[in-house]
Amino acid sequence: MAAVRRKEALQFAGIYLAIAGVTALHYLTGAHAHQQHDIYRRLYYLPIILGAFLHGLPGGAAAAIVVCIVYLPHALGYISHDPASSTTKILEMVLYLAVGLITGWLVSHLKGTQRRLEGAARDLGASLAQLRAAEERLVQEARLAAVGRLSAGLAHEIRNPLASIKGSAEILSDDFPAEHPKRRMLQVLIDEAGRLNDVLTRFLAFARPSPPCMEPVSLTAELDAVVALLENRSASDRGRLRVEPHGCADVRLRADPRQMRQVLMNVLLNALQAGDGTGMVRIRCRRADGRLVIAVQDSGPGFTPEALENAFTPFFTTRSEGTGLGLALSHRIVELHGGTIRLSNSVEGGGLVEVALPIAQ
Repeated sequence: MAAVRRKEALQFAGIYLAIAGVTALHYLTGAHAHQQHDIYRRLYYLPIILGAFLHGLPGGAAAAIVVCIVYLPHALGYISHDPASSTTKILEMVLYLAVGLITGWLVSHLKGTQRRLEGAARDLGASLAQLRAAEERLVQEARLAAVGRLSAGLAHEIRNPLASIKGSAEILSDDFPAEHPKRRMLQVLIDEAGRLNDVLTRFLAFARPSPPCMEPVSLTAELDAVVALLENRSASDRGRLRVEPHGCADVRLRADPRQMRQVLMNVLLNALQAGDGTGMVRIRCRRADGRLVIAVQDSGPGFTPEALENAFTPFFTTRSEGTGLGLALSHRIVELHGGTIRLSNSVEGGGLVEVALPIAQ
């Protein structure tokens, strides 16, 4: 801003120094030099036109008025004398004003048109960017819908024989004592079948999400319940979740409590795992534009560019033991609630997940 003001000051100084220079030539040239005075009167047009081109109508009008003021004493003979006729000198001053006003108006009109065109170009660029983003979302949603329909059918077909396998293994395990090697192998089979069934259940929830049953939900109560559950899940996680509920005290969301608890569970569990079992997880809330923003910051290394781009893609995961469905399912639930979920890297270090949800009216 200071550089722009300095540039404008230099431009004004250049224009009025040029006017002063031409005026000095007028005043210092004798009355007998008719040809020189004719040239000097024409030279006044240059700073007037320059002022109009640089600053539009105000610049052109100001330069023309200043020229008339400094030329008038010379034209009337108070300071030196211009040998031209009175008609010529009056007509010259009228032309100074006409050139300054007309040129300034044309330049101002041109600059106004240019600004409108630039604004239209910016609006068009923003609209094109929104169209591209909408097109990308539609393509991704269509692709995910097709994959979801196919995979949901496969998941249903897999669950039936899986249940038979698990049931048969449980029956067979009763024939062997606990210390028998075959009992241990059958227990592995039962555990892995159960884990696979959990993955299928989560995927079906993503592929065919149930519509949320909206009701006023206390975010503080849901946060307390999820934090208590996670801290009791493992002794190593106890004390690692630091809730700063100043912005969400007494705030109620219009949400499905079961689905909201699932979102909080997925986000907080990912944050705990990002800290490798030792770092702290900060949970902060704030209000913004009629929404409540829940910010979860971990103490891990942060998100990679690949993770930021594909975090909500089903089955994308950076952990060998992960399924890649937690954030994808959370994203789907938050969108069904009319909210947004955003991932970024915090300036303080670590990853940052922000979930924005409408506040109940």
